[in-house]
Amino acid sequence: MILWPVLFKFGGFTIYSFGFLLAVAFLASILIARRELSRKGMEADLAYDLAIYAMIGGLAGGRVAYVLGHLEEFAGKPLSALAIWQGGLVFYGGLAGGTLAVLSLLWRRGLKTGKIADVIAPCLAVGSAIGRLGCFSNGCCYGASTKLPWAVTFTDPRSAAPLGIAMHPTQLYEFGYNIVIFAILWSLRKKVEADGLIFWLYIGLYGVFRLVVEFLRVRPILVLGLGGSQLFSLAMIAASILMIGFKYAGGRNEVGNQAEA
Repeated sequence: MILWPVLFKFGGFTIYSFGFLLAVAFLASILIARRELSRKGMEADLAYDLAIYAMIGGLAGGRVAYVLGHLEEFAGKPLSALAIWQGGLVFYGGLAGGTLAVLSLLWRRGLKTGKIADVIAPCLAVGSAIGRLGCFSNGCCYGASTKLPWAVTFTDPRSAAPLGIAMHPTQLYEFGYNIVIFAILWSLRKKVEADGLIFWLYIGLYGVFRLVVEFLRVRPILVLGLGGSQLFSLAMIAASILMIGFKYAGGRNEVGNQAEA
């Protein structure tokens, strides 16, 4: 299967599929953020600042996490670690870096973290879905070998995946579950009143799906048969359960107190 890691070349200028789809992901996220900010009575143009901070922090965090996990790939050519347009980002590193960058913006402007987080959650789902299509085109984040009829085999020598091996299309699995997560969050966003609840629902859902899909990928085992991403997924699930339980209990107690009054 040829998936065109390079979208096209114009003279000496090269457009990589991964970089192009990453740009599309950010554009889609901005459009969704503007709509949600307006619906919540906030300034729609805040979406641009959120996107810039998330992009810088996310790309930096995602790339640092990838480079640290593939040091042998960059031995002797350290400057290639900056070539993010060719692929090679770790979602959890990007999530951590993007979160820290956005939090710095919110704290500096005195904005409500939970309210903005609920705006960002569906953007993360859509952005991740489109980004995984970039991974699929580039061949990175590939799955383990399989004989299933929908297995994919990469043949382009520029691909980041091993060539000539039938593998799980884990990038497409991740595209699919991110679309499902987006659909769930989008359908609930007007029904949930507690600030931050939509965001923590995203964290939990993503953790569950990612935990499962990681079993279909080649991954270094750290403990109890689990890889690093799976341990991070478990942490996300636990944090989601605790935070949703805390917010639900708080909302229930508030209703009870109002009824007693």
